[in-house]
Amino acid sequence: MKTPTILLCKSLLLSVLNGNTKLPQPSIQETDDSIIIFTEEGKPILEYLKKPSKEAEKHPPHYTRSGYIHPLYSPSGKILTGDYAADHPHQHGIFFAWTKSSFRGKPTEFWNQRKELGDIRYLRSKWNLEESGALILECEQSFTSGKESDEPIIIENWRIEIPAKQKDYYLVDLISTQTCATNDPLVIQKYHYGGMAIRGNGQWGKKGKDGTPLGNMITSEGNNRENGNHSRPRWVSMHGPVDGRQCGVVVMNHPDNFRFPQWVRLHPKMPYFVFAPMVEEPFMIKPGKPYVSKFRYLTYDGTPDHEEIEGSWKEWIKN
Repeated sequence: MKTPTILLCKSLLLSVLNGNTKLPQPSIQETDDSIIIFTEEGKPILEYLKKPSKEAEKHPPHYTRSGYIHPLYSPSGKILTGDYAADHPHQHGIFFAWTKSSFRGKPTEFWNQRKELGDIRYLRSKWNLEESGALILECEQSFTSGKESDEPIIIENWRIEIPAKQKDYYLVDLISTQTCATNDPLVIQKYHYGGMAIRGNGQWGKKGKDGTPLGNMITSEGNNRENGNHSRPRWVSMHGPVDGRQCGVVVMNHPDNFRFPQWVRLHPKMPYFVFAPMVEEPFMIKPGKPYVSKFRYLTYDGTPDHEEIEGSWKEWIKN
């Protein structure tokens, strides 16, 4: 394995010239051209996978995936996401995947990889440090009809932004822009899940003494996984113990998003949920009309603070 390479930002260069070589906050690392790591003061915030992980080698080829985030970390370094779970090996950290869909009259499926009706793969990336100190990573992914196909159906760009100054929680903003790669649309059919999803730490799927999962979910309206499925919240928090310490992640949905507030699929037992705009009606991603989605991720240690989360959501949508 190669030695990790620290990518020098403008602020780091200025620090070096001034005789202060302390790394900027935040910063980026790349390891072996396969993983992009965001850090702050040396502590990891998230990792973006440019190539299938080592874990992928333990599974059939159709489950391999690139172009997603895992792990996502809490401020204390707890891993909040899961990947290649035994019950759902097709769920990968923070990932965007349409479920029941079609292209040129033929079925496509980017979520349930076992069907081998679609594939999503990393293409390229670039990063930039803004004057505000925010770090921007832009990644491009391709949606195809399968691993043997090189013709893209959708080209997706992720703009991942890490604000310059983090609080006692981490903030990650993600904008997904999906554009038709041909003159033909992608039809997203009515279905009960699919879209921007997150798979939580596997420890949250284990059962406690009362027989219920250790992981919990709470929505902006105060609903849980039992009464919040297919509701339309502004945000959802998923939390629970990781290595004996409580921590969690919030996924916020922006008012600019299609069909906001979008429906949400909260799984009754497993630690994952997804914002799903096709729950009640189908739609199409059409040529010349990019499909844009905005999300904010807030990671924390402890238990969720509804007032703090709501305040962060309101602050975000003002920008």
